[in-house]
Amino acid sequence: MLRLKEIRKEYEVGNTKVEALKGIDLSFRQNEFVSILGPSGCGKTTMLNIIGGLDKYTTGDLFINGRSTKEFKDSDWDVYRNKRIGFIFQSYNLIPHQTILGNVELALTIAGVSKTERTARAKKALDKVGLQGQYNKKPNQLSGGQSQRVAIARALVNDPEILLADEPTGALDTVTSVQIMDLIKEIAKDRLVIMVTHNPELANEYSTRIIKLLDGELQSDSNPFTEKNEIKETNKRNELLKKEINEPNKEKAKMSFFTSFKLSLQNLFTKKARTILTSIAGSIGIIGVSLVLALSFGLQTQIDNMQNDMLSGNPIEIRKTAMDINAMQNMMTPEEKIEVIKEAGYINVNSMVEALMKRADNAGGLMVNNTITKDYVEYLNNAPSNSVAAILLNYGLDLTNNLYTDVYKSNNDNSDQMSLSTLRMIYTDMLKKTQYSEYSSLIGSLSENFMQVPNNEEYIKEQYNMLHGNYSKNKDEIMIVVNSDNQLNDLLLAQLGYYSQEEFINLIYKAGKSPLYNPSLERSKLSYDELIGKEFTWYPNDVVFNDPTDALAPFTYNSYQNDNFKNGLKLKITGILEPKEDINFGSLTSGFYYTEELANYVIESNNNSKITSYLKNNNLDAFYGMKTEVEQGSGVYKDLGITATYSFEFEGETYQSVSYLGKTDMMSAMLGSMMGGSVKEIPMVSLNELGGSDVPNQISIYPTDFENKKDLITYLDKWNQDIDIKVFDKVLKKADRVDIIYTDTLSIVMTMMSSLIDVITIALIGFTALSLLVSCVMIAIITYVSVVERTKEIGVIRSLGGRKKDVSYLFNAETFIIGATSGLIGVGVTYILSLAINGVVKPLVGMSIAIFPIHYALIMLLVSILLTVLSGLIPSRSAAKKDPVVALRTE
Repeated sequence: MLRLKEIRKEYEVGNTKVEALKGIDLSFRQNEFVSILGPSGCGKTTMLNIIGGLDKYTTGDLFINGRSTKEFKDSDWDVYRNKRIGFIFQSYNLIPHQTILGNVELALTIAGVSKTERTARAKKALDKVGLQGQYNKKPNQLSGGQSQRVAIARALVNDPEILLADEPTGALDTVTSVQIMDLIKEIAKDRLVIMVTHNPELANEYSTRIIKLLDGELQSDSNPFTEKNEIKETNKRNELLKKEINEPNKEKAKMSFFTSFKLSLQNLFTKKARTILTSIAGSIGIIGVSLVLALSFGLQTQIDNMQNDMLSGNPIEIRKTAMDINAMQNMMTPEEKIEVIKEAGYINVNSMVEALMKRADNAGGLMVNNTITKDYVEYLNNAPSNSVAAILLNYGLDLTNNLYTDVYKSNNDNSDQMSLSTLRMIYTDMLKKTQYSEYSSLIGSLSENFMQVPNNEEYIKEQYNMLHGNYSKNKDEIMIVVNSDNQLNDLLLAQLGYYSQEEFINLIYKAGKSPLYNPSLERSKLSYDELIGKEFTWYPNDVVFNDPTDALAPFTYNSYQNDNFKNGLKLKITGILEPKEDINFGSLTSGFYYTEELANYVIESNNNSKITSYLKNNNLDAFYGMKTEVEQGSGVYKDLGITATYSFEFEGETYQSVSYLGKTDMMSAMLGSMMGGSVKEIPMVSLNELGGSDVPNQISIYPTDFENKKDLITYLDKWNQDIDIKVFDKVLKKADRVDIIYTDTLSIVMTMMSSLIDVITIALIGFTALSLLVSCVMIAIITYVSVVERTKEIGVIRSLGGRKKDVSYLFNAETFIIGATSGLIGVGVTYILSLAINGVVKPLVGMSIAIFPIHYALIMLLVSILLTVLSGLIPSRSAAKKDPVVALRTE
C-alpha cells in the first residue's frame, strides 16, 4: 500500500547541495509497527515527512495504494494527509489557544465532518487515550504525557491508514515513554505505524520491523516487504479500495471560513491588549472619514431641509421680463476678467473700455422677454397635481390707485375719503418738507404689501395659523398676514390709513430723535378689532380716472372720493394669519392679501375701461410721469403721465400739490434718463397695473416638496422641447409655442452650496484618508507578526490536510475580525462625537450639523473590513506558501 522507489532528497544550503536521502527503496505492509533507527542527520525525519506528504522528494517516486504520487496535485496531497495519514510529533504541536477537544476536532473539521459527529468522535479518541473529562483544558494545563496523548488522539481521530510518529517519546520521562509506546503498539495492530526514533531499546521491544539508516542510505531491514508481496497484498483489497484508488479526487479536505474565523478569534483573544490597541489604531482613520461624512451629510440634510422650508417662500417664477441666470453664469470667464484688468508691462488704458463695450453688446443676451399666453397658463394648470401645491397668476395689478378709505389728519379731526395712492403721495411730500427729506424714498409702493394670495387655501393653512376671523375666499374679502413676532410694519399701516397724518409724522420724529416727538401720539399695538374694522372700497377705472380735457394732457386722477363715485365694491378684512412656529420661509410676507376672485373681477371691470383702451389704441404700455415736446423746438410740451391733485397740512400750513400718479421702477428710470428726464423720479402707471391685461405678467409656481419639484421642472422644460404638447383637448405643436425661461433662484443657490460642501468634503476625506493608509500599513505589519507567531500552527494545519487556501483564510479571518472591530469602534466613536458636536452647535445655530446615517455606518464598516483584509493579503499569502516541514520546526 506504500512504496518508496529510488527516493532521493536534496537541500540547497548556500551554494552547495546536501543529499538527505540517497535512493531509498522500501515497501510497507498494511499492518505493521516499523521503527526507523539512525543517528541524527541520517535522513530519518526527512523520509518520514516525504511519506507523510509534508515534504517533496527530489527524484524517484512514492506509490500510495499502487498510484504514483508524481500525478498528485496539491489537493491530492491535502486529502492524503487528512484521510490517510496521522502525525504524532515529538513536540506535540498542539495549538495553544484551542482546547484539547478543539485540537482533536481540527482534523475532522478539515475533513468536513459535521459539528455533532466530530465532537463525538473527538471525545471518543480522547477517551481512548485516557483523557476522559478533560476536554476543555488548554494545552498549557497538561503534562508532557497528556499532551502527547492529545497528539495521538488527534492523529487517530480520522481513522488513518498510516500513523507517523517522529520521536514520540523524545521529550518524555521513562515511565511516560513506556505508557505512550504501549498505546502506539496497541494502535499498530490494525494499521501501519512508522516511528522514527534514536532509541534502539524501544524499537527492539515494540517494533515488528526495524529499518536502519545512515547518511541517507538504507543500512538494514529486519523484515523486508518485497514488491512482489506488495502487489499480491494490493490485489486482495476490496472493491471499495479499488474505487478509491481509481477516483482519488472524490474525497476532499477543506477547512471552512467559519473554522478559520473561530481559530483566529481564539488567537486574538489570547492577545487581548494588542488586539484592542490595533483595533483602536485602525479606527482612527475610520473616525476621521466618518466624521467628515457625518458633517457633510448633516449640512447637506440641513440644506435639503432648508430648501424644503424655503420652497414656499421661493417659488419658481416666470416673468414677462426675466434674466437668464445660466447665460449670466457663463458670460465671463476668469481668464477674460484677468485680461480686462491686467496687461503685463502696461498701465491699463483702452482694454477696459473695449471689454466693457464687448460685454455691453452681449448683455442683451442676459435678459429674455417671455411671451406668456393663455395656452401657457392652461399648460401650467395641467401640471401634475402631486408636484404643484399652488399657482399664483400675478397680473401686475396696483389696487392702491382704486382703493379708497377714511384718512384722518389728526386724531380729533374729521376723515377724508382718499385713495391709498394719494395718501402715499401726501406722506412723501410731508417727508420732503422735514429735515428728514432724504428718507422720503421710504414711502414705497403699497402694491408690494397689498398682494394676491396663491390659489390653494390648504397650502396656505399648512404654513399659517388663523389668529382671528376666517380665511378669505370671495372677491370682497381681504386677509392680514403678520410676521412670526405678531407684528405689522408701522409704515405700512400708516400708508393704509390706520394712523392719522399727525401720528405718521410723529413716527418720523421718533425715528429721527427729534424734540418734536410726542410720546402720547405713539401706538405700539393695534387690537384685532381695530385691524378688521378698517374699511376699503374699490372703484373701477372709469370712476377713478377722468377723461382728458386737453389734447396735451392725458387722464387725470380723482384723489378723493366724490359724489360721482359709484359701482364701488366694499372690501372687508375677514381674518388675520401668522406663520406657524416651524415655518421660517412662508409663501406670504407680512401685509394685506386679496383673493384671485378679486383679481379676476378687477380685470373684468377694467380691461375695456377708457384709460386702458387709450393705452391699447395708442400702442402704449404705460403712462410716464414726465413731459415731452410735441415737436422739437416748438416749446409746447405734452404730459405723458397722469396727474393727481391733492392737499395736506403740515406744521399749521396747508399745501396744494400736483404730482404724477404711479411708482418708480428701474425700467421707467432708464427710460426717463434716455428721454432727458430725471433718473430718480419717473412715476409710471402701466397697463397691467390698471387691469388692462387678462394675461399674467408674472407667474409663481409653488412645488409640493423638493422631490416633486424635479418632476415639475421636467414638466416645465417640455414646453421648450421640439415635441407636440397636449393641453386638455388642444394639441400645441412646437411652431405654435414660444420658449419660456423660468427662474429658479433657490435651486441655483442651493446647488452652489451643495457643490461647495462636496468640494470641502472631498478635500477633507483626502486628508483624513492618509490615516487610513497608515492604518493599512500597520495592519499589514501586525498580520505579518501574527504569521510569524503562528508559524507552527500553520504547519499543524498543513499536516492535518489543510490547504494553502485554508492557511490564507486563517489570516484573512484575523484581518477581517480586526477590520470589523476597528470599523465598529470608528462608527461608535463617530456617533458619540456627532452627539457631542450637535450638543455644542445646536444651541448656537438651532440645528444639528453632524448626522451619520446607518447606511454610511455600514459603508464605513465595510471599508474598514475591506482595507484590513487587503492589507493582510500579502502576509496571508506568504503564510500559505510556507513549507509545512519548516513551519513545524519553528519555535
